[in-house]
Amino acid sequence: MKSQTEDLEGGSLSEEQRLQLLTSAGRRNRLIMFALAAVLGSLMLLSAGLNLYGLMGSGDGPRVEALEKQVARLEQQLATQQTALSNQEELLASQQANQLTGMFERAENPDSIAEVSKVLQAQETDYQQVMQGLKAGMAELANMLPGSRSWLSFYSEAIDRAQVNSRKRSENIRAWSEKAKQPPAKTP
Repeated sequence: MKSQTEDLEGGSLSEEQRLQLLTSAGRRNRLIMFALAAVLGSLMLLSAGLNLYGLMGSGDGPRVEALEKQVARLEQQLATQQTALSNQEELLASQQANQLTGMFERAENPDSIAEVSKVLQAQETDYQQVMQGLKAGMAELANMLPGSRSWLSFYSEAIDRAQVNSRKRSENIRAWSEKAKQPPAKTP
């Protein structure tokens, strides 16, 4: 425990170590609450047993009623403790979930997005050049072979569609890169 405190003061814990500390603290809290509930339950049973033992020996009616009231009160306290325990567990789970959400929020680095967008832009440019070269080569081949105009128009349409799609992808990549350069909007 002392080394964990020293690590916390030094601030040298990784996210995984922090997560392990949180889960171990949650387990420890649950065990403490279960132990407390067990102690209270055993005290209640002990008290009820002693009262019943005393009742068997004396046979007093008012004393039996007092003991029954005490047992009912102890049962009510046990139910209250169990409710408090379940509320504490829910609170702990929600706190851990909130902390994990905060730790693992997605952070996009504008510099890395700019680098990725440059690579993608270069790929799209190369793709468009290859498609343009393919289209020019097919036109030259169609001029050399008689009766080849029908397949040229068919494949030219397919290449034109691929080039239009590539231009759209280039525009989307450019927009993504520009959006990453803008400062993030603060949420209230």
